Amino acid sequence: MFSMPNRRILTSCLSTLYSVLILAGWLTAQTSPSNPVIMVQIQCNPGTADQWRDAFEKQEVPVIREIVRKGDTFTNFTYFEAPIPAQDVDFVLLFELKSFGSLDVRRIPPHWEGLLQRLGPEGFAAYEKEVGSYEKVVRVSILRSYRVQ
Repeated sequence: MFSMPNRRILTSCLSTLYSVLILAGWLTAQTSPSNPVIMVQIQCNPGTADQWRDAFEKQEVPVIREIVRKGDTFTNFTYFEAPIPAQDVDFVLLFELKSFGSLDVRRIPPHWEGLLQRLGPEGFAAYEKEVGSYEKVVRVSILRSYRVQ
């Protein structure tokens, strides 16, 4: 059917194609999936960062822990504090979400919803007013994170 040189070329082409397909599948399998993340950057008014952190750790962190434990909305939470004063950002909060689909419906953030239930409407309003007086600038970004292993 095929002459000897043509068989070698055909075999070589098929072998190369097969190798490329296996390599492409291997590379695709090595790519880590992405996770939706909401990043909140907070710059406090001068001299209020410690008060903000204390209020946050006392009121909001327990609610966030419970939400992460349930896994319905947040799958992970991390926050960072700037170790050197006079930076553009005092705190960075990273909320890993289960999916981008949770952003489709406009609603208050889940941890505020938990705070509202925990503190009641009046307590929540007072807390937001207090913490709001500490915050100078709050920036919210929606990102995609990749884990490198």
